[in-house]
Amino acid sequence: MLKRYSVILTLTFFLAACAKSDNVPAFVEIEGASLVTSTGQGGATIKATDAWVTLDEQLIGVWELPARIPVLGEGARTLGMELAVKRNGAFDDRVRYPFYKPWQQTVDLRREGTVEVNPQTSYVDDANIWFEGFEDPFSLFANSASSDTQLIRFTPATHPELLFLENGPCAGFRLDSDHPYARVHTDVDFESFGGPCFLEIDHRGDLQVVVGVQYFADGLERTEPYIYLPATHRSDGTMPWSKVYVDLSGFFNSPVSERDLFIEALLPSGNASAQVYFDNIKLLRIQP
Repeated sequence: MLKRYSVILTLTFFLAACAKSDNVPAFVEIEGASLVTSTGQGGATIKATDAWVTLDEQLIGVWELPARIPVLGEGARTLGMELAVKRNGAFDDRVRYPFYKPWQQTVDLRREGTVEVNPQTSYVDDANIWFEGFEDPFSLFANSASSDTQLIRFTPATHPELLFLENGPCAGFRLDSDHPYARVHTDVDFESFGGPCFLEIDHRGDLQVVVGVQYFADGLERTEPYIYLPATHRSDGTMPWSKVYVDLSGFFNSPVSERDLFIEALLPSGNASAQVYFDNIKLLRIQP
């Protein structure tokens, strides 16, 4: 009888060990994602915050980047990702970005082993991209009549003390008590193609900036603030670049005409001066 119980106990431990072994994962590490652009698409800055991850085309979860992901599987498997961004900069509104291509790669998974991947994406083939990267001295933004200063172009050669993206030029406002208000706008009359529409902006500065829309409706010209870009200045004195993805789909799919964009900044009360810089301003739509 004792021998019988011993066999049963040994079999129980063996089955438990097998079950435990079956649930030992491999790990996938993702530090971040990169963007590749081609001629006419502007700079390659990206701020993907999350990834929808698939294994052999089956969703295994949504992960905030950077991530270390446990995966139940072995051998050569197909890992896929769709990148997500914070819509309008909101922490709790993260959406798969419709203008980034999905990424796939074959990985060799081993239990308790770690595979490092560096997903690289590009814009979808049917993306229509209007962009201003300030490479040309003549800006696509016009100074508004109400502005008391101009949009200034900065280059690494003329202002080596500034922080630049991809070692290229940028533009911005420098405000003081004699020039407390700046406003620029496009004069394009953007068409509506239907479908998603996003505005990408890289920015850094020590004051809040308004990004808005202007258009005609019912025969009247209208102007509305759309989003407020916060200052990026930190308590340690640094002022890094940030990126925002503004969802303009609702505006571009509404029955209005002569759609344009504006950016404005006002010197905060009590401040002697303030500064803000912009780069890689892109309006993305799906080309019909």
